[in-house]
Amino acid sequence: MPPIPEPDTSATGGIYDVNESGIQFRHTPSLPTPANGDEFLKRLKSSFQFNILERPSKNELVFELIGVDVSFANALRRIMIAEIPTMALEHVYMWNNSGLIHDEVLSHRLGLVPLNVDPRLFDEYGQDVDDSGEAVLSDRNTIVFRMNVVCGKSKVDDELLQKQRNSEFKAEGLVSGYDVEEAQLKKNEKGGNKKIGDDDDEMKEDVEEPSVMNLSVADRAAADAAASNLNKSSTPIDTPHRPFTRHVYTRDLLWCPQGDQLARFPLHSSGVGSGVGGGIRPLHEDILLAKLRPGQVIEFEAHARKGIGKDHAKWSPVATASYRLMPSIEIVKPIYDELAEELVNWMEPGVFKLEEADEVDHRVKAVVVNPYACTMSRNFMRNPALKESIKMSRIPNHFIFSVESVGMMEPAVIVAEALKVLKNKAGNLSGLTYEAEEMNE
Repeated sequence: MPPIPEPDTSATGGIYDVNESGIQFRHTPSLPTPANGDEFLKRLKSSFQFNILERPSKNELVFELIGVDVSFANALRRIMIAEIPTMALEHVYMWNNSGLIHDEVLSHRLGLVPLNVDPRLFDEYGQDVDDSGEAVLSDRNTIVFRMNVVCGKSKVDDELLQKQRNSEFKAEGLVSGYDVEEAQLKKNEKGGNKKIGDDDDEMKEDVEEPSVMNLSVADRAAADAAASNLNKSSTPIDTPHRPFTRHVYTRDLLWCPQGDQLARFPLHSSGVGSGVGGGIRPLHEDILLAKLRPGQVIEFEAHARKGIGKDHAKWSPVATASYRLMPSIEIVKPIYDELAEELVNWMEPGVFKLEEADEVDHRVKAVVVNPYACTMSRNFMRNPALKESIKMSRIPNHFIFSVESVGMMEPAVIVAEALKVLKNKAGNLSGLTYEAEEMNE
């Protein structure tokens, strides 16, 4: 855990005091307005800090920004949610759909399937145009997927039909999720027992120290359970005396390499793809798309293009991106013995710890050890003695960010891309300002 800086209220003009009813801003003497841009940059450089606090998993990142205004923090958050380009299925050409789910609903579900491909390797649709000015489809701006699924009369018949069709698709150079699953099983049989969740296990081994954010045992158990479920193949339930039901998953999507895409995203040595560095596939192969009964068919072609979350949520690279103000906790009156044990174990776990008391009349005392773990529950205020002994506030220019990626880009990459977008926006605004000044002259 990085050293906790003392709150500088002169840079913020005040601080948020926490009480039973909520928070209240308390004004304090602040610095004068910067005389020019150079003075502003000097102040910013002297107080700005960016620290990585924790990385609970491959797709999660917790960091802090210190010494910036709330407008900067909120702009960064909004850009991560809505303005970082990703690839998602945009156009679905439905050739045949005799299943129960409607074309529009199925197309919408397909659009929300995350694709395991780096969007920075593709151009935006519309950059390349023909002589008439129309946008041109190319392997640099479009990813093509196909699906051709038929439900057999029974489970045995469906498995035979599936194996036959998969061999035909493979001969055509198409890549399905079944090829990935088969290659994974062969690799495990040969002794390469690395599974889908192993990256998260390696991440946990790298970080032996306690969680800065005080993740509980229950949170860890839930994360382990979710990771273990990724390694289990989802199979439909075969109900006796009922017609066979075929479950259609994202593993049934067939990637159709276009142009030089096969060279840019080569398959693994096993001849199958599994995301970036091994073809282009959906991020998760077990997302349920539809259910079919015997004789029903789904056949379509889908094109993925680059876009941003501002246009549609399917292009948002994050599941969540949020921030909270850094808590500031001060013990104004010593807390001893039973009262200290109640505070540490029940009121605010992870925030305080017990130390041996220096006074002869007391056994232990409570001290602040990790304010990052404070959830602002204010449970200690239920006890009048603790309420008088602890002063709690929130620092206006100290932000703790929590970013959870959908998976196509790592959260650190998303933060870096968001800073680039914010830099470009600031540059554009500066250019418009100079133009306005020149016009006024």
